[in-house]
Amino acid sequence: MILQHECHLHLYGCLDPQDFWQVAASRAKTQATRFQWFLSEYERTTGVKLDADRWWSSDDGFARFKQTYVCDKPVSFEIFQAKFNLLIALFPPSPDDLWLAESVFKKHSLSGGFKEYRTFLPLYLPTMERTAYLRNLLLTANSFTTKTYQPRIAVSLMRADEETNNGYKFLRHFLDSNPDVAHLVTGIDFCASEKGHPPKSKQGFFKQVHADNKNHQHLAILYHVGEMWQNISLASAARWCAETAMLGAHRLGHALALGMDINAFKGSRIHESLDECRDHLTWIRLTLNELQAYGFGPADYQWLQNYAESHTEQDYVIWTYDDDLIEHTTRFQDAAMQIIAQRNPVIESCPTSNMRIGQLKSSSQHPLRRFLDHGLEVVVSTDDPGIFDISLASEEALLRRDFSLSDRELLRMNHKTQCLLADGPNIKTI
Repeated sequence: MILQHECHLHLYGCLDPQDFWQVAASRAKTQATRFQWFLSEYERTTGVKLDADRWWSSDDGFARFKQTYVCDKPVSFEIFQAKFNLLIALFPPSPDDLWLAESVFKKHSLSGGFKEYRTFLPLYLPTMERTAYLRNLLLTANSFTTKTYQPRIAVSLMRADEETNNGYKFLRHFLDSNPDVAHLVTGIDFCASEKGHPPKSKQGFFKQVHADNKNHQHLAILYHVGEMWQNISLASAARWCAETAMLGAHRLGHALALGMDINAFKGSRIHESLDECRDHLTWIRLTLNELQAYGFGPADYQWLQNYAESHTEQDYVIWTYDDDLIEHTTRFQDAAMQIIAQRNPVIESCPTSNMRIGQLKSSSQHPLRRFLDHGLEVVVSTDDPGIFDISLASEEALLRRDFSLSDRELLRMNHKTQCLLADGPNIKTI
């Protein structure tokens, strides 16, 4: 096995199903209100009313629990979130309860490597309690640190502007005030739903982070993008990836829409708001010189504009993925990837997660090989190995079998990840 290091892990999503099941019964009692919230949300999202009592009272209890918790087949992001809600319900952030973190760190310490865990900052906690929670989390990570295992923490911020700014302000003050554990924090992350949060809304914030990085601890900007496209065109979702890179993100999480095979959507229809379509056409017009250098020119822009005008109904443009639209979208992806390659951010690819949440039918539809062919810097992680019931070893086997990755490519990814987590965001490409 070559892969040892990962830089895209969600701390909560790392919890092993068996370990979770063993404590879930007692936690469902102590967190009864939150547990009922999970049950109602799960039923609302999936239409399934869970008989959770059977998780602990029947002979097949663990199998029932695992069926609810584990995401082992393609599902929508909403259903994935409904499963993740079980973790949110039973493990509310508390400075006095680090059981989940301890369980994850202990398990991962056995295999070793640099591991970067993302976890939300609980802004709803009072400042002193929030400070104690983050400090205790970092102290716990530090207590498991050895020469062979190096845990790191990336703090996830909410995408809404006010929460982003409040969370970032708190984090900067925390790092300045806690230099003994500050080195364990590698970056700030934006995850959860992208809907309603285009990257352009973070332009000022990105500038602030880059300015602060000159005089304070460096924090990498980690941005989940191009993972969801239910309410925007696939070209717009790919453009969001390029926009994020141009704004200065150090790493792009998933970026599926940037390079996946658009033929997978042949015959499907996506309703995109007129405002988003106008944003897309405006961005193309302003970036046309660079796009044209990579094969997407004025004729493509005019074709898209004409298509949008002729397929507008009320406040939406309806994109129907026929051969012509697939061809133009693919050409736009190629140009967008080249624009990103010039900025050299790292793409964090999580193949199993992408296949399941992206509901891709085969690995040939996944963008990993296309990213590499376009010269993009890519690293591989498991994302939520507990929920997906996978490991880095199984992900490496998948990469060899379905993506034909060579030892050289795997070694490069592994070394790149180690450099990112050992040296921070400002490293040279190997």
